[in-house]
Amino acid sequence: MKLQIIFETKKIPRHYNFLGVSVVKAGLTAANSELKESLYHLDDKRANKAMRPFTGAIYLNGYTLENDEFLIHQDIRMTISSPDIGFMLNLYNGLLEQEQIQYKTYTLMIKDIKFLPEKLPTKSQALFKTNSAIVVKNRNNRYLNIGDSNYEKELNYAANECLKSIAGRPLYQSLVFTPVTMKKKVVQLKHEKFKNLNAKGLLYLNAFEGTFVLGGHPEDLAILAQAGLGFRRSQMLGCIEMINE
Repeated sequence: MKLQIIFETKKIPRHYNFLGVSVVKAGLTAANSELKESLYHLDDKRANKAMRPFTGAIYLNGYTLENDEFLIHQDIRMTISSPDIGFMLNLYNGLLEQEQIQYKTYTLMIKDIKFLPEKLPTKSQALFKTNSAIVVKNRNNRYLNIGDSNYEKELNYAANECLKSIAGRPLYQSLVFTPVTMKKKVVQLKHEKFKNLNAKGLLYLNAFEGTFVLGGHPEDLAILAQAGLGFRRSQMLGCIEMINE
């Protein structure tokens, strides 16, 4: 399922990935606070590091970058995607209850919320495009370039963990990832927990966006088409869309 939220606002921060996280948390808190807590915290209040059942993308519809802020000329369109129907209905119902979302000093007025039509794979191979860049890392937390010999292996690892978290099972079949027109994008994440990394408090990620062919078991591909690919999916990364089979 894919949900689109359209916001009106005058400006947002340049580093807006965690703004998307706040929107999801606000929606879940309003509809089902227990679900929100279970996704982000364990029973002993430690952070839940399990992969979350959603991905997302944020599109700025007309903007100017001024210093560390985007001035918005039209609107912001956020897509949240997940194969978990319960999660999506709770998010939808929670957002319906609110007229606006507050993120730090920024106020986003909710203009429209709707479910989007989507195409899901039914065959063992499909052509996809990214709606937000895909991030892949190895077990040493090194973010990989798409030409790295271990890229497909670590992409499979992330997908396998995603399937275990969402469907309670591993991949039925290993994925085969074939870039078509993928280009590199350096994603900058800004959060309090990154403040000691460098003077700007930014985490820099090698990411890739564009089109690619993904091969695998059709049931796996259908789940990943909704759940996304790679790491940090719940931070508005790894959101993909099938073009055709």
